[in-house]
Amino acid sequence: MRPPMRSSIACLRCRKSKIKCENNGGSSPCDGCIKTGKQCIFQPPEGNPSPPKRIEPPVVTKQDRDGGSDRKRLKRIDEIAKSDGQKGITYAEEVLSAPFLTEDVWDQVLDLYKLHFAPELPFLHLPTMKERLGCKFRSSDSVEVSPEFNLVLLGVLALTARFHTDLVKYLAHITNNQPGNVRSRPMQTQVDPSTASEYYAEILSMALGPIPKTASVERVQAMLMLGLYEWGQTRPKPGGLGAWMSIGGAIRLAQFLKLGLVDQATTPSDTPNDHSSASDSHVILEREVRRRTMFGCFVLDRMLACGKGRVTMIQREDLSIQLPCSEDKFDLAIEVNTGMLPRSSLEESDRRDVNDDSVLSRFIRLVDIWGEISKYSSAGGRLTEKFPPWDSRTTFHQLNQRLKVFDASLPGAFKFSESNYRKHENHQASSAYVLLHVLRCISLIMLHREYIPFVPIRCKGPEGPRDEPTFPQKEYNWPQGFWSESAEHVFRAAKDIVELIEICERKNRLPQSTLVLFGIWTAAFVGLYAHHFPQMDEKQHLMGEQVVRKADPSIPQVYQQGPTAIAYNTLDKMSTWLKMASTYVSILLQMDKYFIGIKREFFKHEDRNQTDLAETARMATSRVRDGGSGGGLEEYEMMRPQLKDFGALNPVDSDRSRSSTVDRASSLGAESQGPVCTPKSMPSSFTAINHGHNLILPAPSESTQQANGTLPEMLIPSHGDAPRLRTHGACSLR
Repeated sequence: MRPPMRSSIACLRCRKSKIKCENNGGSSPCDGCIKTGKQCIFQPPEGNPSPPKRIEPPVVTKQDRDGGSDRKRLKRIDEIAKSDGQKGITYAEEVLSAPFLTEDVWDQVLDLYKLHFAPELPFLHLPTMKERLGCKFRSSDSVEVSPEFNLVLLGVLALTARFHTDLVKYLAHITNNQPGNVRSRPMQTQVDPSTASEYYAEILSMALGPIPKTASVERVQAMLMLGLYEWGQTRPKPGGLGAWMSIGGAIRLAQFLKLGLVDQATTPSDTPNDHSSASDSHVILEREVRRRTMFGCFVLDRMLACGKGRVTMIQREDLSIQLPCSEDKFDLAIEVNTGMLPRSSLEESDRRDVNDDSVLSRFIRLVDIWGEISKYSSAGGRLTEKFPPWDSRTTFHQLNQRLKVFDASLPGAFKFSESNYRKHENHQASSAYVLLHVLRCISLIMLHREYIPFVPIRCKGPEGPRDEPTFPQKEYNWPQGFWSESAEHVFRAAKDIVELIEICERKNRLPQSTLVLFGIWTAAFVGLYAHHFPQMDEKQHLMGEQVVRKADPSIPQVYQQGPTAIAYNTLDKMSTWLKMASTYVSILLQMDKYFIGIKREFFKHEDRNQTDLAETARMATSRVRDGGSGGGLEEYEMMRPQLKDFGALNPVDSDRSRSSTVDRASSLGAESQGPVCTPKSMPSSFTAINHGHNLILPAPSESTQQANGTLPEMLIPSHGDAPRLRTHGACSLR
C-alpha cells in the first residue's frame, strides 16, 4: 500500500525542527507553537501564488536567543511577582515581550478594541499606537517602551484577548500548564475565552499596584480599562467592588491631573488652526486625548452610579472641556469646536459656534441625560411625584422633554434606521452609532416603565398605575392617549434594540460592551413581560413567530421564537465572553416561572373572592397574589432597589446562594411548567436593569406557602429586612 503523503501545510518552526505540525490548515497557530508560545508562521510551498498568511519575521527576544521557552519565562514572571520590592513594570515588560504578540496580532487587537469598547473609552489614538508598536517591531535596535504605555497595552489585552481566537489558544495553554502562573487553574477540556483576558487583567492589576505612586493619563486609561473588564465579569462571590474601586481610583487620578479643565483657559488666540505645525498638531492631539480620557471617566461614572445609594463622582458643572470631536478630526489631530455639556439639566447646549458634530459627542450628551433618568428612577421614580406625569412640574415630564429635545436635535444621518447604520459602518464608526441608540432605548424604557404596573392582570391595556399614587380619570382628566403613548415608548424601544441586534449580527459586528449587554437584557425582559401581559403591548411590537432556535424542552417557548428569543439567544452567546451575560440568562428563566406562578395564584384567589362576599371588601387593598385589585407594587417594592441597580458591588455568600437555589428549584412544582389560561401578563416600575443571578422576590402570603409547600422559585429571604439579589453582576451599596 502506498504510504499517505506528508502534508505540505506546516509552519516554518515545525519544518525547521522536522516535527509533525498539528494544525487546522494554517488559519491559526499550530499546537506546537501554542505549547512553546512561539510565533506561528505558515509559508506555502513554492509555486503557490497565494501570499503567506504571516509575512513578518518572528520577533527575537533575549529569552529566545538564550533558548528559554515561554513557559520558563512566564514562570520567572510569577516568581518576580512574589518577590519583595519588585515594581509592576517588570510584569508588563516580560508579558508583553511574548513572541506570539506580533504586529499583526496587535493590529487585530486594536481593531477589536475599536469595535467593542471605543465608544465608552474613546481615548486611544490608534494611528499613534500602531506607529509606536510598528517602531518596536521593525527597529533593529532594542526600542525602549514607556512603562506607562505598557499599562495601556495590558489594558487593551485585558479587554480584547477573549475575542481573539489565537490569543485564547495561547493563553489557555499558558494558564492551564504553567504551575507557577499568577493564578493556578485546573486543566479544562473546553477552552474558556475569558481566561485569556483574565490573565492580562491579573498582570495589569499587579503592575498598577494597590495605591498609585505616580499620576499619568496612561495610568488613568489603564485603570478605566481594568475597571470596565472587571465590571463585565462580576460574579456573586467577589461582587463588583474591584470595578468600583478601579474606576473610582481612575476618576480621582483624572481629577488630580485636571483632565476636566483642559478648556478652562482656552482663548481664540490659544487655539491652533487647521494648518498647524507638527508641534501644534501634537498639542491638539494631547488635549483631545485628555478630554476623551475624562469623558471615559464620565461614562463609567454614570454607569456605576445607576443604582440606589450610589453617588456620582463627576458633576456636570465641574467639567470645562468640550465634547469629543469626530473620529476623522481625531485621527488627523485637527482642532475644532464641538461645544460643551450644559451646566445644568435645565440648560440647553449652545451650539451656535459648533463646527464639528459626531455620533460620539451625541452619545456623551445622552449619557448625561441617562444619568439624570437613572438618578430619578433609583430615588423612587413615580413614587416621589406629587402631580400626574403630564404635569410640567414633575421630574418625569422634565426628563421626558429632555429626551424629546434630544431626539429632535439629532441630524438625519444620526437617527435610527438600517440605512444610517450602513453609512456609519462604511466609515468604521458603527459602534458609537449602536451604543447611541441602545442607550436611547434604555433611557426611554427606564423612564416610561415607571407608570406601567408590575403585574397588570386586571388591566385591559395601558391605563396608568393601579397602586398609589394613582390618577383616576374622573379626577385628573387624562390627556387623550397618554397612557398608551407612554407604554408604546417602552415596547417600541425594546423592539428597536432587537432590530439593532439583527442588523449587527449579520456581519458579527455587535459591540460586546457591558452597556450593550445591559440594553439587550432590558429588551429581553420587556419581551418576556409582553409575552405574559400581551394586552399592554397594544401594537404587538414584541409579538412574533420567527423560530430562533431548535425546539428545546428545557427552554421556555418565549425564548425560542420571536423578538424576545433573539435577545435571549444573543445574551446566551455573549455569556461566552462576559460572565455577566450568564446572570441575565438565569434571571430571564426564573422570571418566566415567576410570572406563571403569580398569575396562577391570582386567579386561584380571585375565584375564591368572587364566591365569598366577605372577601370582596378587602380586594381593593389586598395583594395581587391574593387576587387583589392592585398592580403588584407590594411584590415589586420589596425588590425595587435591587432591580433598578445597574450592576452590584456587595459580595454574597456563595454557599448560601447555592443551597437556596436548590430549595427554589422545585418551588412551583411540575404544574408550573404548563400553560396558564389567563391573560398573559412588567413592572409599576418594571426594571430590566439588573445583573443578578438569583432574583429575590418578596415573601409570599401564607396561602402561597401552603399551596406550594416551599417558597416560589424566585423567592429567598435574605438577612435583614430587605431582600437582595444574588447575582453575578449585581449588588447594591448599603
